[in-house]
Amino acid sequence: MNDYKQATRPLFMAGLLFLVLFMIIGWGVGTKSSWVEAFDMYGIDHIQRFVAPSLTAFVKVATELGNIRLVIGVTVILVLILFFKRRFAEGLWLGGTILFCGAICTKIFKVAFDRDRPDILQLITKTNESFPSGHATATALFYGFIGLLIVLISKRRWKKIAVICITLLWILFIMLTRIYLGVHFPTDVVAGASFGLASALISLAVYIHVRHSLIAFLEKLKLNDESSLLKQRSR
Repeated sequence: MNDYKQATRPLFMAGLLFLVLFMIIGWGVGTKSSWVEAFDMYGIDHIQRFVAPSLTAFVKVATELGNIRLVIGVTVILVLILFFKRRFAEGLWLGGTILFCGAICTKIFKVAFDRDRPDILQLITKTNESFPSGHATATALFYGFIGLLIVLISKRRWKKIAVICITLLWILFIMLTRIYLGVHFPTDVVAGASFGLASALISLAVYIHVRHSLIAFLEKLKLNDESSLLKQRSR
């Protein structure tokens, strides 16, 4: 039995919890609930009180590490490398998830909600389509993927815990930069991170279950797949 399949239930459950959180926030934003406004104003007030020229210069650069265009660009490079190494299943899984969840779904949500950006203090210029945050979604999805994979293949507990903490802190940092710069409400970034993490968790669980079927399908197309990231391992 594949050891990794034992992890699919907690992955699914955690992914569904994040997806429900995203839906709750989306409902609140869509109905203009009072708790959304209260939460947003509280978050903006407490984060933007630290605005300073030197910190702003750093944040403007650091926040771009979560830019969806950068994430897509890096993903394309990784997919090409995986294809070159004949790891087609892993390439299709990674590229398909980032493209569909990180780019297509996020754009659909942005257009559907069409939420205006905060009009309090913007340190960089952005227009509408504030919900959800593309940076938060891309960061949680891409870096969450990396963190999850390291946790799955690592054998030492301390390494798993360290990776989880570092990954979550990095996602939180990018979320805070978007609020600090005044281009997103706190609910934008929490929803974006929730959807990104939900996508990463559920996609990984699905891939673990369909991996062998996908490889068998590729072999029927005369593609000798050599994906090895989640190979069966002995106990």
